[in-house]
Amino acid sequence: MPLTARWDGPGTLDVTLEGLGCGVVWEAVYRVRPRPVLACTGCGGPMHAKVSGRGGRFFAHDRRSPDCAAAGETEEHRSLKRALAAAARQAGHQVQLEAGAAHGGWRADVLVTAPGGGRTALEAQVSSAPVDDVLARTRRYQDDGLGIVWFTHRAARWLEHVPAARLYRPAAPDGPFSRLHPLVSGFSAVACAEVCDPRPFWHSPVHAGWDHPEERDLPQFIADVLHGRLVPRTATTALGTRYDGWAAPKDVEAAAEHAASAQAASPEPA
Repeated sequence: MPLTARWDGPGTLDVTLEGLGCGVVWEAVYRVRPRPVLACTGCGGPMHAKVSGRGGRFFAHDRRSPDCAAAGETEEHRSLKRALAAAARQAGHQVQLEAGAAHGGWRADVLVTAPGGGRTALEAQVSSAPVDDVLARTRRYQDDGLGIVWFTHRAARWLEHVPAARLYRPAAPDGPFSRLHPLVSGFSAVACAEVCDPRPFWHSPVHAGWDHPEERDLPQFIADVLHGRLVPRTATTALGTRYDGWAAPKDVEAAAEHAASAQAASPEPA
């Protein structure tokens, strides 16, 4: 959560903190006297530096602020938002935290704007959430022409229903989110004769399929998604669209072409 920090010392320091960025160290704001003045840029309310029971560092409102969009956020949620924002900036995109639509239909944890103007919402979901709620929020972004990617460390039921990525939970209490579960696959189609010699009669003429998914680190994955080097793999089912990891656009196209050619070559039912 961005904060404005001001305190009296040998002169007055006025600096914006964003996950303790901009050269400001934790020791300058935690348990120091006189106490620094920390103000939430979301609501203007006073805040203070804290350490959780697990040792994680974060900022909290002095008093509950029901009107602030960031009120009630956990340290873990803020940590994931910072990681998403940092990765998007590293990929060369503009970033806004807690940015909302003018009509009030959505509010993105991290709103990313590409140099060409395209926008993508990166949602950090560290708590449990109903599938219907995630689907509804996803549709609101898509209806406004935004891309959307959800991130969680949970084995959530909605992971197969929306564009999403699952992360490993950090080992240390204040460790950063940095690594994703295996989710990126490649498609290949090879003539059976190049694999089997001789070719068994029960084999199809082509060995085709998706490779086992690979792990990615978070900055690399976000850069690939934002630059169009990765897209979600989808399949249409009786229950709607199913998402099954991510792949390069050329692999998605090759898989679709192979499926279409295989269907065209199938004999018509008697």
